[in-house]
Formats: sequence, structure tokens, C-alpha cells
Amino acid sequence: MAQSTPETAPLQSRNSLKDKFRAVVAIPCCNEFDTLPETLKSLEVALATGDFADEVLVVVNVNQRASMDSENNLATLKWLEEFETPLQLAWLDHVTEDRAYPEKFGVGLARHQACTVGMSLIDETAPIISLDADSPVDPNYFSAIFGYIENHPGFLAGHVNFKHRHCGTTEEKLAIEIYERHLKRHRQNLENANSPHAWYAIGSTILCTKQAYIKSGGYHVRRMAGEDFYLLQQLSKTGCRIEMIEEALVFPSDRVSDRVPFGTGKAVGDIVESGRWLTYHDHCYRDLGQLLDAVEQGVANSAAEILDAVPKSCAAWLVGRKFESVWPKLGNNSRDSKMLLQKFHEWLDAFQTLKLIHFLSDNSYARVPMEDGYQ
Repeated sequence: MAQSTPETAPLQSRNSLKDKFRAVVAIPCCNEFDTLPETLKSLEVALATGDFADEVLVVVNVNQRASMDSENNLATLKWLEEFETPLQLAWLDHVTEDRAYPEKFGVGLARHQACTVGMSLIDETAPIISLDADSPVDPNYFSAIFGYIENHPGFLAGHVNFKHRHCGTTEEKLAIEIYERHLKRHRQNLENANSPHAWYAIGSTILCTKQAYIKSGGYHVRRMAGEDFYLLQQLSKTGCRIEMIEEALVFPSDRVSDRVPFGTGKAVGDIVESGRWLTYHDHCYRDLGQLLDAVEQGVANSAAEILDAVPKSCAAWLVGRKFESVWPKLGNNSRDSKMLLQKFHEWLDAFQTLKLIHFLSDNSYARVPMEDGYQ
């Protein structure tokens, strides 16, 4: 029997909060007493730069699983209670009084609770902004976000730009530079292939409106990792275009981490250990682009005709996913070609696109070293 989702702790603050805000910033915080102060102080500067100090609610969810040592998180809670700041700052205590999470819950629940706790205090079109406790922001951060939203009516979801900070050793610095190039190269190549899933899945960069968050279902509360990727995917599947806010910049940590089985911390550790990082061959994206073009240009064609038009490498993968029976079903459930393409991209979603690239890497185009000169 599945465990029920833990209730959200009461929202706490040193001061009485306003009745309405322009945005919510949601920060999960677990054993990050050493990094949270710098991040909050960067928000002070960014809000002051744009004169938004009273317009943004910042929610920190101090959380841990019940089996974890609480010393670091207790220090964070004490610091928050004493921290004098112009921020509209509030926090959740999922550490004391048996409020720590059961073992099956982690960052997915922590992000979701931080996002939703302030929803009654913002309008439907106001942004919910995800951040991390170890990720300070640029002074222009809020000015860029609010400016972009004002200039793009109908904005629903997107992400900001990022540049990892160099906090660790020389080896970690080189490793994060390699991995960041891999992430940016991957996104750019997806965009060049005209994939609608060309976005960064980095938790500290994501934002969406309240209405989009609710419609998508929000962060998956049972995910221990990858919750950022799956939120973006669900936002995309519920009709959101994931937009890039180039001028808003966040500075995630480059720390090595073994807390989750994948992601930046794991990648940095792997690069430090092995001295290299293998990225996807350009031909993977070329073939993906040809597949997407064949579907778009042949939207009225049969599955067999589309399979004849795509690269043989992709055709094998499509056959393995039973495309011949899927395509007519998608067509039968679509009122026009536009809806059919939308349903196809929901079927070939971000996760399946990545699986296709992995298939091509394993069977046609071997991965290549990201940096031949890494020492």
C-alpha cells in the first residue's frame, strides 16, 4: 500500500506577510546551511535592483527524511528565525515535531510544497519560480524575468539561463565546464533539429505560471531525482511552450554529489573520476531532425510511408515502439493535422526523445569525448 503524501507544515515568517504578491520563489533546502545565506542575499540584491522588494514571496522548505541527521537543518531553521532581511521571507519546517519526510519522499515533495504554499497569495498568471539553496542569482534576475513576461503576453512556462559557479577543486572546475558545455550543446542541437523539447532540465532555472503549474500537476511528489525534467515535460504536454529567458541568470553550484543517481552533481563526480565525458554524436541530432521533418511534411501519410522517409536508424527505433499501430490511433483521435502533430510530440515526448538519442548512440553513432584535452 502506497504511503500517503505528508501534509505541508505551517508557513512561518518573522514578519506578517502581504495579502498578494507578484511572484513566488520556491527553494528546497536540505543540509545547506552553508549555502542558503548567500542565495537569499543575492535575492535581496536582485529585488532591490528592480525595486521589487515587497512584490515577491520567497519560501524556503527546510526538509529532510526522518533517518537523516538534523544538525545542519536545525541550524538553518535557527538562522532563518534570526535573519533580518527586507525580503518577504517565509519557510516550512519539515525537520522538527515529526514533520520530517518518510523515506519514500525527497526533493520532488520539497519543491512541490514550496511552490504551492504561496499559491493563494498570487494571481493565476503570476510566476512560480524554482530555485535551489546553493544557487545565487544575478542582480538583473527579477528585472529580466518580469520584463520578459511583460513583453511576451500569454507566457506560461520557461527557464532562465545559467552558469555554474566554481566552488570546488581545480578538477571539479574543469569537470563542470565540460558538463556545462555538454548541456548547452545538447539543448542547441535539439533546437537545431526543431525538437519542441529543447530545454534545460535544471531545477534552479524553471518557472511557470500558477495556472500552468496546477494544470500540469506540478512537481511529482514521489520523485527523488529528475523532478525538474518531468515537470517541464508535463508542462509541455499540457500545452505550454517552454520559453528561454536569456537575460535572467542563476549560478548553480558545481558540487560533487552522490545524493541522486543522475544530474549535475553525479556527472561532475564521474568526470573527476574518469577524466572524460562522452557526449552525443552530431549525427544523432541530424537523424532526429530528419525524423521530425518527415512526420511534419508527411502528416497525411501512412505509418509505412513515414517509416520509408525517415533514416533507417530511426525507423528501427520507431518499429520497436510500435509506430505502425500508434500513428493511425493518433490520427483517429485528432480533428486536424495540427492536433495530430501535437499528439505525436506528446508521444515522442522529451523522455522518449532522449531514449531515441541513446538508441542512436548505442547502435549507430558512438558517443564522442566532450573534451579531448581534459586532464
